Amino acid sequence: MTKIAVLPPFPQDTVKRFSDIAGAEFVYGDALDAEVIFGQPSPETILSLPRLKWVQSASAGVDGYVKRRDVFERGVILTTASGAFGQSISEWTLAMVLSLYKHLNVFRDNQKNALWRDAGRQYSPRGKNLLILGMGDIGCSIERIFRPFGCRVTGVRRKASLLPEGFERAVTLSGIDDVLPNADIIACALPGTGDTQQVFDARRLALLKREAVLVNVGRGSLIDCAALAEALNAGRIYGAALDVTDPEPLPEDHPLWRCENAIISPHASGGSFGHLRATEETIIDICRKNLCRYLKNEPLLNRVDFDTGYRSINERYAR
Repeated sequence: MTKIAVLPPFPQDTVKRFSDIAGAEFVYGDALDAEVIFGQPSPETILSLPRLKWVQSASAGVDGYVKRRDVFERGVILTTASGAFGQSISEWTLAMVLSLYKHLNVFRDNQKNALWRDAGRQYSPRGKNLLILGMGDIGCSIERIFRPFGCRVTGVRRKASLLPEGFERAVTLSGIDDVLPNADIIACALPGTGDTQQVFDARRLALLKREAVLVNVGRGSLIDCAALAEALNAGRIYGAALDVTDPEPLPEDHPLWRCENAIISPHASGGSFGHLRATEETIIDICRKNLCRYLKNEPLLNRVDFDTGYRSINERYAR
C-alpha cells in the first residue's frame, strides 16, 4: 500500500476525493513514512522523509523548490499543477486591462470619496498588439480570452519555432527588444528563473510606448518594481496591473502603492483552493491522473526539469 500524505493548501476533505483509488492509503497532515506528498511541504520536510519519492505541488510555479535543487538530489520527483490556472489568470488579466482602459480603478477611488467625476478618454483592447511572455497554459489561455478582440498576438518563449494557435509570431527573450516598442498590452506569464530575472528593468521599460499596459501574473522578479513605479508616475507608460511583486508583499512605503495608474492584487489571480471552483477541480484531476500513472510506474505529468526550471515538454497535463 502506497502512503500519500495530503498537506495544505489541499483542504482536509480532499482525502475523500481519492478514496476510490486502489493501492493507495491517504492521510491528512501526517507525512511521516509517506512515499508521496500532495501539497507544499517545506524543503526541510522533504529532506526529513527518507521514504519520500514524489511531491505533487498544488501550484504551477515551483521556483522556490527549483532554487533548492539539493533537496531533490536523492531522486525525489517534483510535479506541478500546470494546466489548472489558465482560466482564472486569463480572466483576471482581461479584467485588469479593461479596468485600466475604462478607468474602473479611478471610479472606485472616486466612489469612496463620493465624487461624481469623469476620468477622460477611454480605450479598447480591440485590434491592439498583444505581447505575451510565456506561451504555456497560462499564456495560451490569455491569447484565447483576448481572441474576440482581434488582437495581433506575439509570444515570447524559449523556443520561438513552436507557435501555438492564435499567435502570429514568437521570439525568444534575446529578441524581445525588437517587439516591445510596438506592444500595446504586455502580459507576463513567465516563471521565476535566472534567465527571467528583471526582464523588465529600467532600460526595457523605457522601450515601451506611452500607451502601453503592463500586466504581470508570472513572478514578481520579472519586473524592477521601483523602476516601474517611476515610469508610471512619470506617465511614460499608461498603466500596470500586478498580481505579483518584488518584494512580495510590497512594503507599506513602496511607491507602487501610490501609483494611480496601477492596480495591485495579493497574488490571487490564480489562487488554488478557496478561490475558483474550476481551478480546484482541475488540480484534483491532475493529482488523480498522476497518481494512477505513479501506481502503474508510468511517466508523470508536469514533471519539473531542474536544469531549466520549467516543466518537461513531454507528458504535459491536458484536460
